[in-house]
Amino acid sequence: MECILSNFTERLRFEIDRVGVSELARKTGFARNSLYNWSEKGNIPLDKLFVLSQFGIDINFVLYDERLAQNNEQVINDEFGLIQVRADVEVSAGDGAVAGNEDKAKYCLAFRKDWLQSRGLKEKDLYVVFARGDSMEPTISDGDSLLVNTAEKDPQDGHIYVIRSCEILWVKRIQRLLDGSLLLISDNKIYPPMPLKLDEASDVEIIGKVVNSSKNFY
Repeated sequence: MECILSNFTERLRFEIDRVGVSELARKTGFARNSLYNWSEKGNIPLDKLFVLSQFGIDINFVLYDERLAQNNEQVINDEFGLIQVRADVEVSAGDGAVAGNEDKAKYCLAFRKDWLQSRGLKEKDLYVVFARGDSMEPTISDGDSLLVNTAEKDPQDGHIYVIRSCEILWVKRIQRLLDGSLLLISDNKIYPPMPLKLDEASDVEIIGKVVNSSKNFY
């Protein structure tokens, strides 16, 4: 069986260019940058790919190179990891967002398995949430989807994590201080750092490390 992973992004980009990125952006409402980011990263949401198929994208060619159509389900299982999206959970790149029902997954995003494996990521440890606010600009923008690795809960200086304090969720860069407390740092410098004293906070949890947001963080 021909492996589709090495050519998936090329076929998606070919189809986007064939139909016309401006035409697709106008008809679907998707940003041009999003269309090209999806084709470059190979992590287009399946629901978005199905929308594109309604406006001229040949989905069988993109996913299965046509010759693999009869084995569609097996191809997806073999080549892509489907990561659950917590669509009712937002993490705040701002003053804090109230946590939703994190056990409720609405749909999935498809990530190439070779991409996950090359970074030591396991599907069972991952889920996707959405950012709200502008305090992590330009690294994370309002509405960005964030891939969170729940296996990485030990905060390392300079990396970005999802943090819960009681019912409040943040996505922030973390710095450990000498007294053991954490400093939650925004990439947008108009937002001051927020100290989080672990010895005074009764309910604080590092949910996981942010590893992707249409941009790779490692």
